[in-house]
Amino acid sequence: MPDIKSVPQEEADIRLPEGIEKIERFAVEVPQLTLPSGTAGKAQLPEGLFPMSVGCALAFSSERTDGTLLFYGLTDRGPTLPAPSVRDDAGNVRPGRYFLSPMFQPRIVRIEVTPEKARSLLPVALANAEAKPFSGLPARDDGAGKPFAILSLANEELSGGLRPIDPEGLAIDPDVAFWVVDRYGPALRQFSRQGVEREVLFPGAGLPGFLSGRPGSLRSLARLADGRLVTFDRNAFGLTRFLTVIAVDPKTQTSAAYLWPVEHGVWKRGTRPFIGDAAALGDGRFLVIEQGTARDGSRLIQLVLADLSGATDVSGMPPEELQRAKRTRPGVVKRRTVLNLADIGWTAKLAKGLALLPDEKTLAILSDNRYGAEIRVENPDAPLSEPEDYVLEKDGELTLAGTRPNAKFIVSRRSPQESRTDLFLVTFGQPVSEF
Repeated sequence: MPDIKSVPQEEADIRLPEGIEKIERFAVEVPQLTLPSGTAGKAQLPEGLFPMSVGCALAFSSERTDGTLLFYGLTDRGPTLPAPSVRDDAGNVRPGRYFLSPMFQPRIVRIEVTPEKARSLLPVALANAEAKPFSGLPARDDGAGKPFAILSLANEELSGGLRPIDPEGLAIDPDVAFWVVDRYGPALRQFSRQGVEREVLFPGAGLPGFLSGRPGSLRSLARLADGRLVTFDRNAFGLTRFLTVIAVDPKTQTSAAYLWPVEHGVWKRGTRPFIGDAAALGDGRFLVIEQGTARDGSRLIQLVLADLSGATDVSGMPPEELQRAKRTRPGVVKRRTVLNLADIGWTAKLAKGLALLPDEKTLAILSDNRYGAEIRVENPDAPLSEPEDYVLEKDGELTLAGTRPNAKFIVSRRSPQESRTDLFLVTFGQPVSEF
């Protein structure tokens, strides 16, 4: 069992917004991840441990008689960082990505919350039906070439994983244990409580066919009261005014797609929000974390109430008709912003976990610490350069705009606040279903 390091959570003097009765704040104790030694560019990887990321999603499990709350959190594919592009034998250049822990096995993590503390424990590593471990690395090259290069910190290109998975959403089904969104597929994967895969839904086989060939498209997962699973696609139809809500019935393996309107004038021009997580309320209604860069350049994370009733399935609609769709058209998902997380003292950059407690008045919100890792460039001749500005040549040297600079890539741990996993329990004065 890895050592666990507790990071204290300072108390913020925040006046409670109207309608909120109580806010409890925790810094979740998380396991520490030991990264392999190696180099990034010409810099040694600093010694030390990095905090596990367990906040990619959140699902409520149960409450003990002593009041202890039990949740399940989710890692993603593992710690990654921006990297230089890579030139191949033909002279072509592909973008790169550093995978800090190439052997990382994604997992579901149990989170226990008492009045005194919150901690993660009992990680469940994910494996396929033959109990062979899944990998956080993208799939191995199938001969058609990869859109980006997978790099180790030693600037070695990796071949990829045999059983790839990038978990980005988690839901508990009392009959079958877990459902997980896999961005690599894209796919919905069902797992036992031991983390062994039992069923998988792919585009055209449970998921909408229009998702075929769109790896990296799905995020978030919630299970509605009628058993349907709801997930989100950021750009399924190439629309700028909408995201797409996808509802899947795993029993019948049928699906529907609905248009989620992007608020006009809220987000930075040319950008759209992405969905952090969702929590079902009943009757086709659910709460959603929506986040991104606001119009004024600030970070905006907000809680949105959504309703699928009256929404029109657009999965079979002609593309030209979808391109003409407006936010005010009949049949789009009804949505209403109910809370800016900054108003309750939220300071983390990412909020990716959301769950509703049995009292139906308390929401749990969990941050993603991105494994507390960051990378920076030390180059006196180009002080504002980023890793993506460089090219890794075939001889293993870095170039910048055709020159060979004396640049160093430094991998380090983020500040204590940025490395922390925050859990907020927000209790409203009325049931959330009555919003």
